[in-house]
Amino acid sequence: IGHFLTEIIYRALAHAVPHRVIAASGGTPATMNVFYGRRNDGRPWHSVIIRGGGMGAGSRADGHHVAIFPANGANTPAEIFESDTPLIVEKRELLTDSGGPGKLKGGLGRRVVFRVPDDAYAPTPPVNLGIQSGRFRHPPEGLFGGKHGAKAQFLVNGTHGNPYGLTQLKPGDVVTMDAAGGGGYGNPLERDPELVERDVLEGYVSVEAAREQYGVVIDPETMKVDMAATRQIRHSTS
Repeated sequence: IGHFLTEIIYRALAHAVPHRVIAASGGTPATMNVFYGRRNDGRPWHSVIIRGGGMGAGSRADGHHVAIFPANGANTPAEIFESDTPLIVEKRELLTDSGGPGKLKGGLGRRVVFRVPDDAYAPTPPVNLGIQSGRFRHPPEGLFGGKHGAKAQFLVNGTHGNPYGLTQLKPGDVVTMDAAGGGGYGNPLERDPELVERDVLEGYVSVEAAREQYGVVIDPETMKVDMAATRQIRHSTS
């Protein structure tokens, strides 16, 4: 609960000092995952990792991707996690369109996919997973017309799991954890079209979201802004 105090204070002070606050962050509260069980030879294992989400945007800059706020924590490299546990990290990737749209864009959340091997090195079931996290029901909110970031998600074999209880896994199971994106700051229709173009090129924003959320038309062939079409859309929606 203490992790939310900074966000509450920022929101309370937002209209008094708008240039000194940021929107809500997807890494609030910090997400802690506790994995434990027994290896195939009976030896116990235990590992704790901390994951962040997208930072909220402020008046001066977009939010950072995959940060823990207001607490701090170190990223655990996939190689370290795999050497400490019998599990496999199949994927780590930024989530397109997860940052809240705004004049300044919220930071992106991240997807991490874990797999419990089902080969000769498979651990003895069950593999236990405890989650301390949030943002599954309520997304990080934007400020001053900025929109919410994407909510967090927890899947087991493609089906929504229960992030508030103990999850027991078996060999072959695949766990997907999506961290929430940060909230946006300011009206998305005021974002510099060239920044939106760069966001699309870098994979942070889809062509569809550029048009729907930012009113920016990107030519799918050249990946350049169509300024005439962009002005027309923004004029019609302003």
